[in-house]
Amino acid sequence: MYQEGHSGFNALLYAPFLPLVTSRWSLELALLGALLAVGVANLPDLDQPLPRIRHRGPTHTIWFAVVVGLVAGTGLAAVEPSIPQAFQFGFVIGTGGIVAHLAGDVVTPMGITPFAPVWNAHVTLDWFKSKNSRINRTVLLLGTMALFGSLGLTVAYRGLVLPTG
Repeated sequence: MYQEGHSGFNALLYAPFLPLVTSRWSLELALLGALLAVGVANLPDLDQPLPRIRHRGPTHTIWFAVVVGLVAGTGLAAVEPSIPQAFQFGFVIGTGGIVAHLAGDVVTPMGITPFAPVWNAHVTLDWFKSKNSRINRTVLLLGTMALFGSLGLTVAYRGLVLPTG
């Protein structure tokens, strides 16, 4: 996927969690989570302009996802010290955002080697090329609509108490 596809995919995956985070903690934390999820969406591709790091190499691994999660968790805990689970929340969103990027690259012919250098199994589903503009735009549109729809519904029904089963 290209940048817009990755951003849309992360937005699409985070959208269902926005109302859950709002009801458990706050709308502000839910919005920070959305910014973090979409913000890290293209982080693995920072390897593209670097001459000594091959594209879809170290930044396209589970290990990179964990490092980003640790940084995101630490950063969120510093920004939101009043929330006891801020580190865990930031870790999950940061790690999950990178894993979502990896999932977006697995569907392309180039694929990834997500556990390198521990295990060099190359993974690809070969569904479509990264540069497929129709797929990238569609995923961006779906993700944007899902995230803003989720936000709209969350704000509209913020005071609604749902019955328990």
